[in-house]
Amino acid sequence: MTRHRFVCLVVLSMLAVGAADLPAQSPEPAALRQLNQVFVKVIVPVTSRSPKQDGPVVESWVAQQLQQLGETEYFAVTGWVPVCDALLEHDAIDNRVWDGGLSGRNAFCPAGGDIPERENGRVLVSVAGWLPFAGCEARVSLPDEPGSRAVGTVQIFSGDGAERKPVGTKHQLPYVAVIIAPPPYEGFTSRGDAE
Repeated sequence: MTRHRFVCLVVLSMLAVGAADLPAQSPEPAALRQLNQVFVKVIVPVTSRSPKQDGPVVESWVAQQLQQLGETEYFAVTGWVPVCDALLEHDAIDNRVWDGGLSGRNAFCPAGGDIPERENGRVLVSVAGWLPFAGCEARVSLPDEPGSRAVGTVQIFSGDGAERKPVGTKHQLPYVAVIIAPPPYEGFTSRGDAE
C-alpha cells in the first residue's frame, strides 16, 4: 500500500510540473490593458415623438457639433457609457448603451455598443439598435488617442455586408457622442467595475 501511495505521489508531482510549464489558458496580454477606453452618450432630437425631457448634461463640444449638423433642440438620454472592446472577451462584457426609453416608455429599441475595429491609430465605434423594423446604427471613426471626440448620426440601413446602403427617412433619429479616454487603471476592465 505504501508503494502504491509513493507511485501516485510521483505521478501527481510529474503532472504538476508539466502543467506549470504549459502557458496559462487565457492570459491578459499587456497590450489589452493599454487600450484606450471608449465612452458614448446618446442624444435625442426634440420631436413630437420625443418631447424634451430632463437628462444628463450635453457638453458644449457636443452642442457645437450638433449645431453644425443643423440640430437646435435635443437632450441627452444617457450619461457617458463605457463600450468594452471585443478583444476583452475573457471579461464579462456588457455593452448595453441605452434601453430605448423616453419619459417612462419605450420610444425606440435598446441600443448596444461595439468596437469592431482598432487599427492604423484609429478606432471604429458602432452603436446599433434603435428601431425594430430596420437596421439602425451610428458608426463613428476617430483617432484612437485620449481626448479624441466626435458626434455621429444614427442612420437606417438596408441589406447586409457589401450590399448595405443607407436609407433616407423623414423621422429624426438619435445622435451618438463618442469620446476616447486613457487606458483604465490596473484591474478596471469591465462595466461592473465602473458602477
